[in-house]
Amino acid sequence: MIVIADTSPLNYAVKIDIADALFELYGQIVVPGAVHAELTSSGAPASLRSWVEDHRDRISVHEVNLPEDPGLSRLDPGEAQAIFLAQQTPNSLLIIDERDGRAEARRRGINITGLLGVIRDGAIRGYLDFEDALKKLKETDFRLSNETESIVREQCRNGNAK
Repeated sequence: MIVIADTSPLNYAVKIDIADALFELYGQIVVPGAVHAELTSSGAPASLRSWVEDHRDRISVHEVNLPEDPGLSRLDPGEAQAIFLAQQTPNSLLIIDERDGRAEARRRGINITGLLGVIRDGAIRGYLDFEDALKKLKETDFRLSNETESIVREQCRNGNAK
């Protein structure tokens, strides 16, 4: 399976020190050009830029030319390119957290997960500690509803990687 990532999940994964679990779970990560530009821009956190540089052999950058598409034009360039790339890549998994982007990806029938799904799956497979990762995530400005947290906790307890 090809795993395509948007910027936000990678940024938060680095912030809470679980980013390397992505490679344990998925091997290689694919990012579109706009996401790579966001990850490596001078405005990105130094830790994120460093992580991308340190793992350049495991992060594949694909240039994407977006068509005229009203559903994508309302999203930021990284999200739009990630969704379009996932749509063009059969049997891919898109890691995306932003609500509008997730809704657009679902509308297009794209298989998605978010950072919480990565944490859940990493914990189920023994690559990270669920409670520690969740605690660190809650210490950031990541938006997490009580309902979503409960669902993911239950999935993790039951060993359900969905």
